[in-house]
Amino acid sequence: MRKIAYALMLWILFCAMLSAQKPTPADANEFFPFSVGTYWVYKGTVRWDDPEEEKPGSAEVTWKMTVQRVIRKKGVVAAVVTGFPADLDWSAGTTEPKPWLILETEKHQVYYLNLGPDFDLAKLNGDDQVFDKFLVVDNLLFEWPLKQDAKFCDDDAKKRDDGMYCWVVARAKKEKLESIKGAPTEEQSVFQMEYRTLPDDTTIELAPGVGLVSYQYHHHGTVADTELLLAEFHPAPANADAQGPNR
Repeated sequence: MRKIAYALMLWILFCAMLSAQKPTPADANEFFPFSVGTYWVYKGTVRWDDPEEEKPGSAEVTWKMTVQRVIRKKGVVAAVVTGFPADLDWSAGTTEPKPWLILETEKHQVYYLNLGPDFDLAKLNGDDQVFDKFLVVDNLLFEWPLKQDAKFCDDDAKKRDDGMYCWVVARAKKEKLESIKGAPTEEQSVFQMEYRTLPDDTTIELAPGVGLVSYQYHHHGTVADTELLLAEFHPAPANADAQGPNR
């Protein structure tokens, strides 16, 4: 009996270790894993119009997005990330990662914007209202829980019959992210969102606790295409520094 009890104790310890290694969001109340050091590796293809060759150019790319800094204010958590996939749009696949801001409010509204290469990150050290100027409908990506056909845009765009100029939940599904190294092994909720305009369209797939699992951008005129799939997900340790560097 003593041997059986010892073996059972070892099995419970082994299962606990496996459970501790499963990637989880930094906070169960947040859609994205907001921890400094979390990073994603994407692989895919970039295409562009090459005037010298007089035909479209194409390159296979490996792209990294990293959480550099996380700031928590009253009612808002904000992450400064470098390498959001949209950096590759209108490029030949050799561009430098730029700083972006991803914010989530206590009402689970998620906003994002390109800060630009010259933005002074020290400006984010202000009071609890420092992020208010970023929380505008033009920067709104979605509000969760996500539902099929939900639209995220201004009131005028919501009235359009063609669904253009809105982020729209085009598809909601359950699937295992087996092709992504480091992703949870259990079946996940995955939401496909689209943003269509006259000149171009963008399609992304999102999984709660993992983040962006695919990205596609297509221009309808001059060739400018980006197609990326998440290949690796590396969540930072739960005790990662929340703030990160200012610059």
